[in-house]
Amino acid sequence: MLETLTISLDDVLLYGRHGVMTQEREVGNEFRVSVAVTMPAPAGCATDKLEGTLSYADIYDVVSEQFSRPSALIEHVAHRISRALFDRWPLIDRVVVKVTKVTPPIPGFAGSASVCLDVPRR
Repeated sequence: MLETLTISLDDVLLYGRHGVMTQEREVGNEFRVSVAVTMPAPAGCATDKLEGTLSYADIYDVVSEQFSRPSALIEHVAHRISRALFDRWPLIDRVVVKVTKVTPPIPGFAGSASVCLDVPRR
């Protein structure tokens, strides 16, 4: 049986300038991002050595860098994050990215809005 490992970052609070409306791009908004990457279990599972696995801090660096680039759609942000993770680490089999706009500009709406993109390696 092949072991797999999923490494997740959950509800990372980030500030970004994503949205269709001009004000969203100028003023920005708070977002929460969750990312899960799945891969064959790396050596670090058995060796207890950081060099034998994928660091969640490195995953965060990729997420943060991609998030800093404004997009009209949060779907596009999720897509860019997934592509960047696959490009950097070929051992990743699947990436799931959830991007939540904490306070979307919808009159009379109380809540958040999110997209979740689930991408297997092609």
